[in-house]
Amino acid sequence: MHIAVLAKVVPDYEVPARDFELAGNRAHSRYTRMIGLYDENAVETGIQLKEKYGAKLSIVSYGHGDDVPILRKAIAMGGDTLHLVLGDSDDPYVIAANLEMALEQIKDVDLVLAGQQSADQDRGIVHGILSEMLGYTFLAQISRIEFDQDRWTVHQNHENGSRVLQFSRKAVLSITSSHENVPRIPVVRAIMAAKKKPVEKLQGIDAAPMKAEEIKVEIPKLESICEFLPLDDLQQTAKILLARLREERYL
Repeated sequence: MHIAVLAKVVPDYEVPARDFELAGNRAHSRYTRMIGLYDENAVETGIQLKEKYGAKLSIVSYGHGDDVPILRKAIAMGGDTLHLVLGDSDDPYVIAANLEMALEQIKDVDLVLAGQQSADQDRGIVHGILSEMLGYTFLAQISRIEFDQDRWTVHQNHENGSRVLQFSRKAVLSITSSHENVPRIPVVRAIMAAKKKPVEKLQGIDAAPMKAEEIKVEIPKLESICEFLPLDDLQQTAKILLARLREERYL
């Protein structure tokens, strides 16, 4: 069994909204970079499958050469090999085409796992496009995966519950966060060993972009208004507070 996990390096997703800044329609380069949170959930899911079924686990990413030190965390967590396709496109079709090329070169991948969405673009569509390119089954919002007698059983989360699905062919699954796939913290020995593992770097390919043009990216302006209410008459203060809440339609 061979499992590939897609991992993307993104700007720090824990930066407070009031401190977030764009540069050229993208997050400013001054922010710390890390593996996306949902991608770490996917890595953790892949590691659990590796440990349970003896699978081989490959980490595949599309990005820049300086992403390698950050991606090594996935190896320290338990990944076996790291493959990086070099490129700088933000277009989901271009990214998917490059990931497809990498997976075709890796060969014999039975299952592709990806976070349900990236922590920067939040589009959640690259894995769906990739599955179409590969000709694999695609299932989203997966929280648990099991394998028995050549059949996969997956648990798919919904807003009001979940359902269980089965399939017997190759698939791309988008992984959501759950209490079962909280990313493990690598031990120091694993971190040091990960630094010594070779990385396969692949030159990116040109591909047809999405048939939509990005016009503008904006950050909502956060405004806060502070009003001090008198405390001399608490009953009157309560009336004023209720009136303000009704005016702003909080009640």
